Amino acid sequence: MTSLFRPSARRPATYFNRMSRWSYALLLLMLVTFTFHSLPTFFGEQPALGLHGQQALTESQIKQLADHQLTPQRVSRDGERLLLVFASQTEQQQAKALLDGQTSSAATLEFASNAPQWLSMLGAAPIKLGLDLRGGSQLLIGVDTDFVLSRQSRAMADEVRTLLREANLRGAAVATPSLDAVSVSLPAGTDDSALVSQLRRQSQGQWQLDRSDDALRLTLLPEARSRLIGDAVVQNLKILQKRLHELGIVEATVQRQGLNAIRIELPGVHNPKQAREVLGATASLAFYEVRTDSHFLLADRHGQPVPLARKAVLGGEHIIDARASVGETGQPQVAIVLDGQGGELMNRFSRSRIGTPMATVFTEYRSQAGGPARASNQVINIATIQSALGNQFRITGINSLPEAQDLAMLLRAGALTAPLSIMEERSIGPTLGAQNIQAGFMALACGMAGMALFMICWYRRFGWVAITALVANLLMQVGMLALLPGAVLTLPGIAGLVLTVGMAVDTHVLIFERIRDRVREGASLAGAIDFGYRSAFRTIFDANITTLISAVILYSIGSGPLQGFSITLMLGLMSSMVTGIWGTRAIINPLWGKSSLTLARI
Repeated sequence: MTSLFRPSARRPATYFNRMSRWSYALLLLMLVTFTFHSLPTFFGEQPALGLHGQQALTESQIKQLADHQLTPQRVSRDGERLLLVFASQTEQQQAKALLDGQTSSAATLEFASNAPQWLSMLGAAPIKLGLDLRGGSQLLIGVDTDFVLSRQSRAMADEVRTLLREANLRGAAVATPSLDAVSVSLPAGTDDSALVSQLRRQSQGQWQLDRSDDALRLTLLPEARSRLIGDAVVQNLKILQKRLHELGIVEATVQRQGLNAIRIELPGVHNPKQAREVLGATASLAFYEVRTDSHFLLADRHGQPVPLARKAVLGGEHIIDARASVGETGQPQVAIVLDGQGGELMNRFSRSRIGTPMATVFTEYRSQAGGPARASNQVINIATIQSALGNQFRITGINSLPEAQDLAMLLRAGALTAPLSIMEERSIGPTLGAQNIQAGFMALACGMAGMALFMICWYRRFGWVAITALVANLLMQVGMLALLPGAVLTLPGIAGLVLTVGMAVDTHVLIFERIRDRVREGASLAGAIDFGYRSAFRTIFDANITTLISAVILYSIGSGPLQGFSITLMLGLMSSMVTGIWGTRAIINPLWGKSSLTLARI
């Protein structure tokens, strides 16, 4: 006989405190990866010199270093770079000054890791230290934005003059009454409708055209003004980075500060004279046709006027490489390499003017106190075109080889779009930087020790779990900083590390206190653990998200030390969430997650 009642379906069992295998695997992968990348930082670094493209030290170089008691502690090879490691930054600086005069390229100031070589071979590198920890120099450089606006106004005035000639309007006067305006005065009764239409088409989106009786005025729009200034600062910033690399300073930090300033940090550079001189130089080359019937005159090195065509054949923006050398006659020269467009322009010009002279004009901008920068133009070379030129040729007429080398370096790095001025200069000695490192990490160690003592005394066995999570949290933060492109550890950054370690303890306290309260109410330890993590998660998540928002805002509006602090704060918040919630539960679950004890002491 078949029963009319079916057996009730068995409810699935509820399992407390179980994590999936992929969760453990992902957590272990993150911990191993970040710990691996944090290891080189704890080994430290030593000052070093990088010699690129040199197989070994020559006997004369070894002897000269030994004579000045500058023997490197170790010499290693890394691809095409020879690395000389010294005991101090003072020895590093002295050795660079000696070797710069003997090698074909400048020795680069670097720092070599003391970590085992296999770590470097696998791609692990120490965190870059900021200026306050490593010592060095800081420059605050202002960009002459008035020059940018004035140049734009002059260019617009030239376009207006061209339109006037094309429209056959005689007697008109074009002027630039201010940095961002162009005025056009027309004879009475002039029909300017065609000119106005053409100007409106050409100036749309950049200039505002106002028309009155027999006069026109073009004014740069605020949006266009801001865009021009921003583009000039950003382009100068990129060129300064290239110039610093040419000087052999590979660990420099170049950042925009405010509307029209650039902050440069030179870790390990304690004599920034050469960097200051080259960074502030605004120079370029241009090539002009020599025309005897021209009224546009520029002086040569001897002060003699040279008549030139008003428009340059080719500007310095097409130069992609420049190398100084000594020619067959013993005179210094610079070999120029042009890009594709520049080579085509030069070939087209020279092909039709064989046998005629062409002048090379060197232009340097100098800032004037209380006014815009002024250009200093000089004809440094006049050569007769013997055959059609391509994208490679040489210029001569330079006074000395050092001058040729400086010119070649400026041309390789590119011409600045606006003159620069040194607004502020600071220097931090290597001793003070070492003291900052020692004090910062001592504070971190004392904070960790104090929190470890408290957690162990108050939470006993759960306290040991918290300490394990805190150590993992610190390793993950250091590993993330080492992996983050462009991240630099500063003294405020160490403060951020200490702060986030303290905030990570808050996570453990919230969880453990809720577990303890649940146990006091008579729940089993397994149930209390599940309740503690579930109930504390929302509180921990909300608190960390609000702090993370503050850190993001601080990074976006701050600069320098503030950004260093906010970066470590953001990374610390993320790692504390992972280790404090996910990591501790991965340890507690298998140890006490199945315990049915009540009134357990934690």
